[in-house]
Amino acid sequence: MQPTVVILGGGFSGIGTAHKLLKHTKPKVPSLKVVLVSRSTHHYWNIASVRGVVPGGIPDDSLFYDLDSGFQKYPEDSFQLVIGSVSEVDLNNECISVQTSEGQESIRYTHLVVATGSSYPSGLPFTSIGTHDETRSGLHQLQNKIESASSILIAGSGATGVETAAELAYTYGQRKQITLIVEGEAPLPSLRMDIRTAATRGLEALGVKLILNSRVQTVTEDGSQARIHLSNGESHQTDLYLPLFGIRPNTTFMPHQLLDDRGYIKLDRALRAEGSANIWGVGDVGNLESNQLIYAENQTHLLARNLNAVLTGSDGDIQELKPGVTPQIFVTLGRKKGVGQFLKFQVPSFIVSTVKGKTLFTEKGPGMIAGKNIVRSTI
Repeated sequence: MQPTVVILGGGFSGIGTAHKLLKHTKPKVPSLKVVLVSRSTHHYWNIASVRGVVPGGIPDDSLFYDLDSGFQKYPEDSFQLVIGSVSEVDLNNECISVQTSEGQESIRYTHLVVATGSSYPSGLPFTSIGTHDETRSGLHQLQNKIESASSILIAGSGATGVETAAELAYTYGQRKQITLIVEGEAPLPSLRMDIRTAATRGLEALGVKLILNSRVQTVTEDGSQARIHLSNGESHQTDLYLPLFGIRPNTTFMPHQLLDDRGYIKLDRALRAEGSANIWGVGDVGNLESNQLIYAENQTHLLARNLNAVLTGSDGDIQELKPGVTPQIFVTLGRKKGVGQFLKFQVPSFIVSTVKGKTLFTEKGPGMIAGKNIVRSTI
């Protein structure tokens, strides 16, 4: 069969890999075909979901981008967009099963790229939760709940929990009680302690109430409210509970032998699944690096180079990933402040707000869809 790279996932890494192959490898391998499989017709710019959940925070057309529009410039024999959910990967026959609106479809591959991202067990729309309509509807429903709530309790002191608490407090001030449950002595556990302390102070300055050294044990319905029972013995009643912890890779369709005990694909440093010559993983699904955008971008470029090497018969040019072990992350505290760490260094608040806080990179969306950039790096 003709060389066919099937890419699962219409997120940052999936779109970036598809464009790079079509722009840079296709001219060298004229028979190459790229198939992009996505549950949704639209890419969800979920970097901005922390502000997008706030009513009026970001319009839909800056959060959702039509996938088809970015790939229309490629000939039909070069690219195919399939809208559906992957139900099975058949390693022996080198094909996948996809449930589309017209039924079950089987697609053969010579190389398979898994870029399906991650999601929260709660199903909250901080990542794509299904089709375009399902994700957009889920987002609007959450916006309505936030608008009507007088008290909001967030569990999860990673970047998403911190940024969401900050956006809500920045928007509503004292009009809503915003509470953040922090399992340790400060939020953002992967960062330097002084940066974590700065995040604590920044949240408190916005009016966020932090409950430290505690975690949610049980949640019970109490009429229209929820009662949150904590490990420190306290219980708190709230109009809206947002569990933003326990993010997991979207890999339930993958053969179990390719996954570790947490559900991540076991990858070698070339981003190939261990023991496989033609299964690749990129972004949040892999076990090599934590779920950070900068890591996903770097992996996307490396994966495209390695696929190019294999497809052009230059296997000796395959490169290996040097996994990042020190955080490289900007965490916004509303639109005007933030904290960050780049390698061992603290990033000043004004740089975080200037680079990320003002727009959450939404201005980069059209360019990514069109194949000009991923987020901050060019294709």
